[in-house]
Amino acid sequence: MGGKQIVGAVFGTVMKVVVAAVVLMFIYRYSIMAYDYGYRIFGEEPVDAEPGRDVSIQVAESDDAEDIGLMLEQKGLIRDAKLFMIQEMLSGSESEITAGTYELNTAMTVEEMLDIMLSPVEKEADSEE
Repeated sequence: MGGKQIVGAVFGTVMKVVVAAVVLMFIYRYSIMAYDYGYRIFGEEPVDAEPGRDVSIQVAESDDAEDIGLMLEQKGLIRDAKLFMIQEMLSGSESEITAGTYELNTAMTVEEMLDIMLSPVEKEADSEE
């Protein structure tokens, strides 16, 4: 085997190791990010500690979960509007957020905010039975 062949074989092996290391680094990094995001879906902490600050929001009839999430994020009630959309979808509620004015607090979890924004529909359903 000639010198060029040995150098070529060593270079090829080094490149394979480097590519494998980079791939493993990306897999590790994105696995951690996916786990963190998944954890936040079910365990997101409030933006502020008690007592927080009260914020009034106005939900229009035409607002969907994306619009509401963006509004909550802009007003400092949540950290991530997309995460809110997933949390709302997974909330298990068959009701939709109804139009109205809601008084929320930065010390509330998303689950507590959803309970408040979904409660008018649940009360109406209970009164019909």
